[in-house]
Amino acid sequence: MAHETTDHNSPKVVPAIGPSMTKALIVPSNKPHDDAGGEASEARPGHTPTRHIHVGHANAAISMWPSNRISTSLYTPYNFLFKNLFKQFARLSNMYFLFITVLQVIPQVTLSGGYPTTIVPLLFVLVVNAIKDIIEDVHRHNADNVQNATKSLEIAVLGDKPQFEPTTWSDLRVGSIVKVLQNQVIPSDLIILASSSPIGQCFTMTANLDGETNLKIRWVPFQLVGSECFEEKDAAAIWAMMEGAVIEAEEPSRRLDRFKAMLTTKDDTKISINMSNILLRGVLLRDTAWVVGVTIYTGKDTKIQQNSGETPFKASSLSKLTNVMTYQIIVLQVLLQIIAVIIEASAATPPYIPKNTQSAVNGFWLFLTYTLLFSNFVPISLQVTVDITRFFQAIILRLDPDMSSDDVGVTVRVSDLNEDLGVIQHIFTDKTGTLTSNNMEFRKCAIDGISFGNTPSEISHTPRGSVQSAQNSRMRSMLVFPKRSKREGMSPRPVLSHVNIVDRALTEKVKEEKHELFVQFFVNLAVNSAVVPIMDANSGRLVYSAISPDEEALVCAAKHFDITLLKHDTTSVTISRFGEIVHFDILQMFEFSSERKKSSIIVRERGKKSLMLYCKGADTVVFPALRAHVDSREEKRYNDMKQHLLTYAAEGLRVLCVAQRELSEEIYKEWNSRYQAAKMDTETAEEDLDKIIREIETQLDLVGITGIEDRLQDGVADALQCFRLAGIKVWMLTGDRPDTAVNIGHATQLISNDMQVIQISSKELDTSEPGSAPNVIGQILRSVAGTPKSNPSMALILDDVALELISGVESLQNQLIDASNRCKSVLCCRVSPKQKEFIVDLVRRKTGVMTLAIGDGANDVPMIQRAHVGVGIMGAEGQQAANASDYSIPEFQCLKRLLLVHGRWMNRRMAVLTMYMFYKNVLLVLPQFFFGCYCSFSGQSTYYDPLYQLFNVCFTALPIFLFSVVDEHVSADMSLQYPLLYKSQSYASIRKFWEWIFDACLSSLLILFVHLGVYSYDPLSIDGLDQGLWDLGLVMNGVVVLVVSLRLALETKCWFWFIFLGFIFSIGLWIASALAFSNLLSFGGELYHVLDVVIRPSIFLLLILLCVLCCFGAFAVQAYTTSFSPDPTDICHEIDVCGLDARHCGSRIHPEQELNKKNIPRN
Repeated sequence: MAHETTDHNSPKVVPAIGPSMTKALIVPSNKPHDDAGGEASEARPGHTPTRHIHVGHANAAISMWPSNRISTSLYTPYNFLFKNLFKQFARLSNMYFLFITVLQVIPQVTLSGGYPTTIVPLLFVLVVNAIKDIIEDVHRHNADNVQNATKSLEIAVLGDKPQFEPTTWSDLRVGSIVKVLQNQVIPSDLIILASSSPIGQCFTMTANLDGETNLKIRWVPFQLVGSECFEEKDAAAIWAMMEGAVIEAEEPSRRLDRFKAMLTTKDDTKISINMSNILLRGVLLRDTAWVVGVTIYTGKDTKIQQNSGETPFKASSLSKLTNVMTYQIIVLQVLLQIIAVIIEASAATPPYIPKNTQSAVNGFWLFLTYTLLFSNFVPISLQVTVDITRFFQAIILRLDPDMSSDDVGVTVRVSDLNEDLGVIQHIFTDKTGTLTSNNMEFRKCAIDGISFGNTPSEISHTPRGSVQSAQNSRMRSMLVFPKRSKREGMSPRPVLSHVNIVDRALTEKVKEEKHELFVQFFVNLAVNSAVVPIMDANSGRLVYSAISPDEEALVCAAKHFDITLLKHDTTSVTISRFGEIVHFDILQMFEFSSERKKSSIIVRERGKKSLMLYCKGADTVVFPALRAHVDSREEKRYNDMKQHLLTYAAEGLRVLCVAQRELSEEIYKEWNSRYQAAKMDTETAEEDLDKIIREIETQLDLVGITGIEDRLQDGVADALQCFRLAGIKVWMLTGDRPDTAVNIGHATQLISNDMQVIQISSKELDTSEPGSAPNVIGQILRSVAGTPKSNPSMALILDDVALELISGVESLQNQLIDASNRCKSVLCCRVSPKQKEFIVDLVRRKTGVMTLAIGDGANDVPMIQRAHVGVGIMGAEGQQAANASDYSIPEFQCLKRLLLVHGRWMNRRMAVLTMYMFYKNVLLVLPQFFFGCYCSFSGQSTYYDPLYQLFNVCFTALPIFLFSVVDEHVSADMSLQYPLLYKSQSYASIRKFWEWIFDACLSSLLILFVHLGVYSYDPLSIDGLDQGLWDLGLVMNGVVVLVVSLRLALETKCWFWFIFLGFIFSIGLWIASALAFSNLLSFGGELYHVLDVVIRPSIFLLLILLCVLCCFGAFAVQAYTTSFSPDPTDICHEIDVCGLDARHCGSRIHPEQELNKKNIPRN
């Protein structure tokens, strides 16, 4: 394109040609260059702050901006010990046991002869966590070192001769001129100066940035294309052109879709820079021999680092409950210590013993002594056991073959939330790419008021149920624009793979010369697109690299009707129109954004004087921009196409409005002068620039409507049906118009035919009096919330306008929650990413229920991170959602198994693990409290300390670990057949916790007093002596190990062989340890040959008696419940074990009949 020229002494201003391109505009430059390496300008209120970069002066920028060295590691060899210890001792439990270790060396309170025996299990916990942290950090160090040491080419001036010299990434600075070769990774954020392509394009792959493996195109600023610096080895030419150039760029930001800068060359030529001229650090250069660019952001300022902030911390509901249990058990421990001290202090002192004048000091020492005795009230191994268990649960999830598709399985990024998968009450789901396949097909269109495409869509559904509008009127029409989630991936496909329209009349009208409107419709689709045609070298076929499946489907539709896109670059578009090659010069191109909801392009067909503005977008933005004064024929045509739009949406199609405007040269020049003046000012606010763009996108003529089908994924309807039976409420949050959303709701069974569909939309709000919209919404929501439960079920439909009003009024938010509780389903339409996040946050704050959000695109990331559990789908829109999620799955139907099977399993396992850990420790400690009755609460321990300290780490750790990883209360098949099992039982609560603690209290009483009652007056040894202190302690310790093992065995429902061996190994390890301590003097003399005295036939009978007595209560409750009052879980477990006819197992019930009696639906 020709540029306007001026007098030699006048400053030249030329815009970059990328997504926004125009003719040259001349404005004066009054900003002098600085001599320093660069500076950051002060930001004016409402404007973007900028930094000034002097190209080639990299050394001057060293102290001003971060280096390009990346460090993602947490530790160094010098600070690891201190930082890791600080991190680990930030945990209350570790600090608690460090305190216990200190107490053990104090002579006045020690129970271990002054030896800190607690240090052994504490060190075990610390070392295990430290090794895990070291392994993780070594990986980070290695990745950092590889990246920082990577070589790149930078222009260096050696003497008077500039040339490219190898340098490491870490040595690059802001202002460095860098050369990157094909298949190399971009080392920093660069403005492209030159490319091997004669038209100034380069291809990149952004897998490291957003997970996408498709190609994207970036461009050299138009004014630099074809300059002398395009010789590959001519560093001198590049240096001569760029030496003294200044870049005024915005400060670093997280936004990946916008960038604004101004490049001023040494001759005062100004070149505007936008996002299409930027290469971001981490992307891979593909199919381009080389590019040269200048570094604008380094290190932590690069966009990949700006967007790599830590994922919001999420703690599971069970972790929070565990904290409450820990505090309560500590209170119980302190209470028992106080009771023991008070009893000891109030005991009568014999008259022959002198009175103690330091009773307060002795009471303090006694309190600390009991602190040592009761130290195991808090299980030292709880946290490490939980962490290791979650790690192995995640491995099992990944290995589940039923949760993979096309060799893509589950990815667990945050295993801390495993148990929360079993208590989800609300699911918030995106539609496109999540419920649907994101495989678009052009099915229908309406042109000149006539609809074409006779075949119905596969997901079309005509609701037969009653649809009640908020004021008995239809919802205002709204439109879904092709969803684009920041994804710009290029996915080459055969060009006709996205067309499925059968209508001979349309083909004939397009080819008739008199029907120019039909031709312009498809020219609009071909020209106004973000699609680049590529000729496949292998097949010789034309393929399209599209930024979204919608865009590709529209261009393929144009190709289907013989209007083929042949070329698309920064300056022009070339099409074949019925075999005739037609060239268009691009003057401006405004891409789609979630705020604009449309895309536009201004072009001039070569050989013609007139300009055309082609536009396509949502009807909410296109219809208000149409010409206001039209004749009756035009008005009828518009009304007909609005009706077709409603029909397409009701069939579940994604609809677009296609419009155009013919521009005169005078109108365009006047508008362009204002636009360029605003664009060249780097401090112009984005809102002001968008306002100017909207000015030209008015007075449009409506050309037609498109209807694109996005098919449902396999298994979606079945999965949603299962969730409904499981008591999980599903909210669908979509960018589609309400009619489309309702149709999808019917197809997915979110909405059934007998439901009332309550719609609150802008249509109803527009007809209300000014300022009364909030009252109208409140009235509708109150009526829904007050509907009797005997009424038919309802579905609530909200659009973005209603949600915007609700978000600003607290009372409306409460009323929305009340109304949603009465509805089976809630569908929110035309919602933005921020509104998705708001909805999830609102339900989470107002109801306290467990929430899960699932999506597949970058616009789903906010709600995924806001929900208690975030799930991403690895789909056609890249991996932004998957990378930001806690769990990622290949397709939506895998969510059913993730929740109903693995979620339920892991919830029960972790609940039992947590309460069992407290149970066994209380059972271990309490006999020592009750023993105080025999020793006047003097603080005497009954246990041999090494056995006491190894209880958690060695003798009881393996069985509960194996249980927590693999136990299955109900099989996977039964869990999927009867989804109601998901909500049939709560496994973790404070009440259940205290039931376990009460069980431990009773068992501890039995262990001590039955033992003492049996052997109080009978000698144990042949010399007539009765049992001693260590005899008692050894037997009690062994009984506790047996009882806690049997108690866990009662909870175990799935007996794999290795679980059985785990129990045998743990008990055998205790026996081996007792033998060692009893026969080796090196461990101290307390237990020397005690085992020889203890091992008698009567002791074995006592062990059996105590085990039976301690476990009888739990066994009796389970036996009674299973036989006389089984819950659905017990029935299904019996079916798993004995089959449908359980009478041969001795059961008094028929399982299937019992399930029917309890109204347990089967999927």
